[in-house]
Amino acid sequence: MKKNKSIKAEILFYFVITYVMVAGGWWSYLLYIKNEDANSAKKELLWCKMKTEGITDRQVFLKSNEYTKLETEYNKQKWMIISESAVLLILALFGIWRIAKSRQRELALANQQRNFLLSITHELKSPIATIKLTLDTFKTRQLNKEQSDMLTENALADTDRLNKLVEDLLLAARVDGGYQYNFEEVNLIEIIEECIIITAKHYTGEILFDNKSQNISLKKGDKATLIYVILNILENAIKYTNHSSKILINLSTKKDNSLCIEIKDFGPGIPKAERENIFNKFYRIGNEDTRKTKGTGLGLYIAEQVVIAHKGSITVSDNYPTGTVFSILLPQNK
Repeated sequence: MKKNKSIKAEILFYFVITYVMVAGGWWSYLLYIKNEDANSAKKELLWCKMKTEGITDRQVFLKSNEYTKLETEYNKQKWMIISESAVLLILALFGIWRIAKSRQRELALANQQRNFLLSITHELKSPIATIKLTLDTFKTRQLNKEQSDMLTENALADTDRLNKLVEDLLLAARVDGGYQYNFEEVNLIEIIEECIIITAKHYTGEILFDNKSQNISLKKGDKATLIYVILNILENAIKYTNHSSKILINLSTKKDNSLCIEIKDFGPGIPKAERENIFNKFYRIGNEDTRKTKGTGLGLYIAEQVVIAHKGSITVSDNYPTGTVFSILLPQNK
């Protein structure tokens, strides 16, 4: 029903645009014709007047001051009509373009919000249902220790999932509304190693950290949010990568003393058409109705906002032969 309304609204929008353009062109044409008719009528009137005064030579008439003045006046009016019509056309086209762009943004935002509501509903209902089922099982059945431990572990995992969801929502709101970063000197090697330890528990493949130094420090970094950024990218790599594959992390110092963290996976990669959108709030690749992977579309948005707050940048590119490379550049002198 909503889709039909949207299609009808779009048809009406383009109908109105077409009508305005055609009507504007038609009235400009009529005004031009009226100006030409008035010019011709006044010339004939002037010619009749000059004939009554005894001037019958057409060439004398065409070179007379009265004719020249009349021709100049109507030429000015003609070019005024043409120029004003052109300006109005350009302004109308610009306005239509702006309206269309604004409409596209609104539709994209509405679609993102719809995706967010669908994903957040799934993310909430699934662990809540599992926890409820676990509690019902404890209430109605006598379980041995092994069964009890397994159900307890599953319930705790779903509780952690809910907790992370709430933390993501709160952090997204806070980075939008003025998050208070605690900037201090931080050891990036320790941060990366801590993130590897956390994610390795849920990954059967290898996470390799290519680093030969013991201490590469960022002079002004917020440890908690930097951990969030690296964890989020690692978790995405795990989510979309075969669990027997490798994930490579590289930490290097650039010539300008800035620090670069590269996280490479060998999954299916991210289509080029999607890359400019993946850092948008609520954006997730694919159709929310059929997607199987978990998430809310907030992780990479928060990650980019955190990196920007550190005066840095985050980019995504292809890995070879397959996969994705996320590159985080953190300057030292800003």
